Amino acid sequence: MSVKNEQGEADSVYELLVSTDFVDENQKSDFWREASRPFYDTTPLIGYENYQLEGTIRSREVAGFTFASVTFNAQRYNRDRRIIAWSGLDHYLVAVVTDGEISGDFANTDVKARSGDICILDLSQVLKSEVTTGGTLSALIPRQILTKSMGNANLHGLVLKAHMPMTKLLTAYLEGLSGLDKHLSDDEITAVHEALVTILAAAFRGGQLPDAGDLRPLSIALRQRVLDFIEHNIDNPDLSPDAIQRRFNVSRAHLYRAFVQDGGVSSIIQNRRLDLAFLELTRTDIIGRSIAKIAFAHGFSNATHFSRCFRIRFGLTPNEARQERLNGQLSPELRAHLLRFRTQESRR
Repeated sequence: MSVKNEQGEADSVYELLVSTDFVDENQKSDFWREASRPFYDTTPLIGYENYQLEGTIRSREVAGFTFASVTFNAQRYNRDRRIIAWSGLDHYLVAVVTDGEISGDFANTDVKARSGDICILDLSQVLKSEVTTGGTLSALIPRQILTKSMGNANLHGLVLKAHMPMTKLLTAYLEGLSGLDKHLSDDEITAVHEALVTILAAAFRGGQLPDAGDLRPLSIALRQRVLDFIEHNIDNPDLSPDAIQRRFNVSRAHLYRAFVQDGGVSSIIQNRRLDLAFLELTRTDIIGRSIAKIAFAHGFSNATHFSRCFRIRFGLTPNEARQERLNGQLSPELRAHLLRFRTQESRR
């Protein structure tokens, strides 16, 4: 909904500034690592460990999307299962490379994006990458918005090359949208979403889109309904493939086909429960329960099996996760996290 002032005019869009430029030299690396943690574990490049990490984020909320203009020096990014679980971001990051270069391994996809290219990150998947000194203009797109047009296609690591006409059009659209200085009405926001999805879908189809598999439209629709059902019933100890079959009146084979790329619906349920257990173990604002009680509360019949599955997913034991406890508290929204590190907030 558009927010209006007493004169009936739409309020200006706020820009949130987070920057190491205003931090003491010896504190820059720690500051930037914590500020960027919802996305990556950020470290210096190998051979540059004595250099401080530097970066600036200018973040704005426009039409229901989060836009961020980011600059940085050379650094390494690691988005592992711990960061994914902690951040809770079920989004795609559409990043226009405005300067410099991005290269890395995006869940076994080799990626190289240069200035003018657009790189797509699926924030539910892992990545390891390096960036040179440079910058990006990024848009955070909720998964369900793109799922409607792209189905089950794996967009992680897709690079749209700068010379492609749709890349230029998409870049211009994102730049224009991110530069709006007034809030939009509900009807305008709906139009913006539809236009962006149309442009993105056309650009993706021209960018050597990975195979979306053999899922038919009905399977894609079933998949999203099942995912929503799992999310709303994850605390129910009776949640299982059999329960889902009964709820949606589908065969085991049909259900498996809808989730074959995920290793089956059982894996989806287990991984989501492990993610929630990880969040509980790393919270510092509650009195911790025993590992056995946490395992039972999240659908595991014994602590040994829970610990084994936990280690496979996160690379450490539940006890190690509890001792590690990420610095700071989990913020329910990205903006709330950035507000903890803001240097300045202003209207535009």
